[in-house]
Amino acid sequence: MNKYDAREIRALFDRGENIIEWIRASEGAGNNSPTAILYSYDAQAGSYVAQLADRSTWEFADRCGQHLAGLLDQLSPESLLEAGIGEATSLGSTLRHMSVRPAHVLGFDLSLSRLLFARKHLTDEGITGALLFTGALDRIPIASASIDVVLTIHAIEPNHGYEDLILQELLRVARRHLVMIEPCYENATSDARARMERLGYARGLLDALRRLGYPAPRIEGWSFNVNPLNEAALIIVDKGESGIRHTNPSFVSPISGRDLIFRDHCWFCPDDGHAFPIIAGIPCLTVESGVLASKLGQF
Repeated sequence: MNKYDAREIRALFDRGENIIEWIRASEGAGNNSPTAILYSYDAQAGSYVAQLADRSTWEFADRCGQHLAGLLDQLSPESLLEAGIGEATSLGSTLRHMSVRPAHVLGFDLSLSRLLFARKHLTDEGITGALLFTGALDRIPIASASIDVVLTIHAIEPNHGYEDLILQELLRVARRHLVMIEPCYENATSDARARMERLGYARGLLDALRRLGYPAPRIEGWSFNVNPLNEAALIIVDKGESGIRHTNPSFVSPISGRDLIFRDHCWFCPDDGHAFPIIAGIPCLTVESGVLASKLGQF
């Protein structure tokens, strides 16, 4: 993963530059890299929560959360993971409206900065106990079939070229349902398709699901769209009940997929020898965060 000066990125953001497009051009890449996505969202960290200060924006988010809560209530999850949680503005309003909150609420994002805002936002909403951690959609650091419902809201969106890999990971972690609110290229207008292509947005999600053995998901339009050129669809995949069960969701190494154990203010994988730091109380569980410390278990 390439490194950039965060001050330069912030200055570009403040001038209204599209950070993902700027880095993609700098890298000469055809698709958006994890680096581009990370720096883009790190630069805008805090902006989603700040937008809720506007009453109409808050009311829109609240209506969206109320509708999503009704859908999730029908699924009755004991554990819920939002992949690409951002600043938890969607999850916060959703949890407020759920009839019964899941016993285990988890969320991850590439950006640690966004997770810090997410934690504060959830606390301000009176929601405590959510487990937040950094992670990547293509290397989710959670044990297989350990989450009842895995949720994405415009998280797969900027990841064209990685649709199969990301869906495979989301489905691996989900025990019962995968719920996605993502732009649907197949149902988009020609102008919306052109925009999705220019921005490197994901497409072909339904075809990818078919390739992965899920040919008949529930799909319907999503009414809560901020941008008419970025209309989303609601896609629900029913996996049924997996034979692999975990009483509590558990961390695994994003490098090897083996179990992590908590030790000395980090999460450590004895099998692959990597330690993952905890910063400001948030576990950092991306491949890039791993520190090779194979002898840590001896001390």
